[in-house]
Amino acid sequence: MTFVVVGKKYREFGQDCQAVSEVIGQVLMLAIVVLAFSSIAMLVFSEGGVVNPPHTPKADLQETIDTDTNTVKIFHVGGEAIDLEDVKIVLNINGEQEEFNVSSDGVSCSSTNNVLMVGDNIEINTSQRGIDLNSTDTIDMYFVHTGSDQVIQRVMLQSGNEEIEMEEHDGKSLFDYWITPYPNGSAINEIGASSPTIKVDEPKDEQFIEFMPPKGSPGSKYEEFTFGINALELGINNSFNATLKIDYWRHDSSSDDIVLKLNDGAPDNWTQIDKWEYNGKPGSKKGWVMDTRTIPLNGNVSNNTELENIKIRFVPSTKSGSENWNKALLIDFIGIHIKNL
Repeated sequence: MTFVVVGKKYREFGQDCQAVSEVIGQVLMLAIVVLAFSSIAMLVFSEGGVVNPPHTPKADLQETIDTDTNTVKIFHVGGEAIDLEDVKIVLNINGEQEEFNVSSDGVSCSSTNNVLMVGDNIEINTSQRGIDLNSTDTIDMYFVHTGSDQVIQRVMLQSGNEEIEMEEHDGKSLFDYWITPYPNGSAINEIGASSPTIKVDEPKDEQFIEFMPPKGSPGSKYEEFTFGINALELGINNSFNATLKIDYWRHDSSSDDIVLKLNDGAPDNWTQIDKWEYNGKPGSKKGWVMDTRTIPLNGNVSNNTELENIKIRFVPSTKSGSENWNKALLIDFIGIHIKNL
């Protein structure tokens, strides 16, 4: 006997089952496409594939610059060997770029197999390109691995901060180059607040670090400067003469006592290197006056380690009970001059 089921429920069941095979087919096609692309990706990214990135050597380089002979030297002091065929050296001189490689005019290398290894060095003589290096130039160096297009090392060779003025020193007129806290050092006060070091990089540039000395309590307020000196990069011998110079503006009688202190890296070992007084009454001198102090550091800084760790504190104060009106000081410039012996 045969039963025939008819009615609304039968029709709905039949409608729900009509597209099942179509959906399954689409899922299978999508799975096939995913598997195909996965197989291609495995071939491309596997060892020996076309996108295997070139290796960038890891090396420690140190540099020196001599503006008198227009030379830059780069020393390999540690790390992996570097194939010189994959290297270019970029000097950015006052914003203008010059590129060099081992085949460039004026470039020589101590290596005999075109591979820079520990102990080898590269020397660049920029005068072969018609470029004279001056102590006023700002010079950045980029040591670039061309194979991977990565910078192995970037360093500032010279910050270009030079005070151009003729002055008598040991009976001779000199153009003095001064290392200032800008850009590698710091300027921090007694509560740890920092000031932009560019404010003390050039004299008479209308940029200052303002200082309001306290009434009495000498040493309770100060401005502390570091210089971030790298003796090797700057070509400083371990035997040198060092001189500190500070320019500041004072108004009328300003501070009564000013002390300069030096620390060579030993914790809390501060040495007073200069002290001077102003005893004038308010109004005895009209307006702002610039004052300069120049202090030899030979007895306090005797080697490169002490020079690299040097800190200077500028410590003004007013006498107890004196008026603090118009006592502000404007620190305009601070720098260290080094002369190799």
